Amino acid sequence: MDIRVYTLEELESHIQSTHSNPVTPLSPLRLNSYLRNPRAEETDPVLFELWLNEKLIAYRTLLPDLFYDRQGNSWRFAWLSGNWVDPEFRRQGLSTKLLQHAEASWEGRLMYTNYAPASKAVYDRTGQFPLLAKLDGRRFYLRAAAEDLLGDRLRARDLLRIGDKTVNLFRERRLLKFKPVDDQGCRVERVSTLDHDLEDLIVQAQDQSLFRRTPEVFKWVLNQPWLTEDKGALPNYHFSYQANRFENMLFKFTLPDQSIGLLWLLIHNRSMSAPYVFCESDQIYPHMARTLTHQMIAGNCAHTTMRNTQLVEQLMTHKNWFLTIRPMPQLIFAHRSMTGQVPKNMKIQDGDGDVVFTG
Repeated sequence: MDIRVYTLEELESHIQSTHSNPVTPLSPLRLNSYLRNPRAEETDPVLFELWLNEKLIAYRTLLPDLFYDRQGNSWRFAWLSGNWVDPEFRRQGLSTKLLQHAEASWEGRLMYTNYAPASKAVYDRTGQFPLLAKLDGRRFYLRAAAEDLLGDRLRARDLLRIGDKTVNLFRERRLLKFKPVDDQGCRVERVSTLDHDLEDLIVQAQDQSLFRRTPEVFKWVLNQPWLTEDKGALPNYHFSYQANRFENMLFKFTLPDQSIGLLWLLIHNRSMSAPYVFCESDQIYPHMARTLTHQMIAGNCAHTTMRNTQLVEQLMTHKNWFLTIRPMPQLIFAHRSMTGQVPKNMKIQDGDGDVVFTG
């Protein structure tokens, strides 16, 4: 077996030279995003492949990023992102081999979140990834979606689809009564770009943020998505690439005293999330909750997951509009070698990690 490692500067030519292979480790969209990552360096190792007899049988991709300590010093690290092993070669420790090479290349400076159970099992076996943070949150179910949530597990998609349609038929009549606007004098605008006021808000609001993602990073994420609504086939890629609906929405809130807020909503199929929320005044959160609920209704979303404490509290004031509400935490793990570098109790938002690219 032969392990091959590719840096960012080698990535594009390598992917192009192997585009006819039965397996591709990066979709065109994801490759484009990697190449334009403002926090990456050309010498960063971002792709680890394992070959056997000139056949690609496993790979791992990494996403470079920065975190900040309490003194404001930045530290480079990478998110464990994509991981795949050919089904014929699974349970042979290949994921572990690639992980060990990634650990060595990055001197242990690795984190992960938004994991698949099989990937987490690999990390757990190493004993090298203690829990860094647990973000408490809740999932608010607005419409029935049993087919999406349980269809594969119960193998009863047709029956669940009928049940969903029946429940949602009655739900729509009630949801039409939701009032998207209140009378408390907050201007709500959907914006296509970050203006200077919003850029300043983002920078000023992140003094206690662990990752301090800048307006430049946000523009990169918005302009280089990983998912598309294009139905063109990509048969040799093993991760999410297409969606029935994928949309980022930015809303600017302005109070009469000129306090502003930014709500970033992301819709992936029928799921909504809020990767980033920034406010100059707590009085903006009720307006955000009302806007979010309205967008869920208008966008035919089934559920939304929120971990911003103030926004969750405000959504709870609308709990009678939801079918049910369940706990939905997010866990972030950091390599043991980073202990002492990564400060605890720093602010982490829902979109931190590679979560912001897929919802």
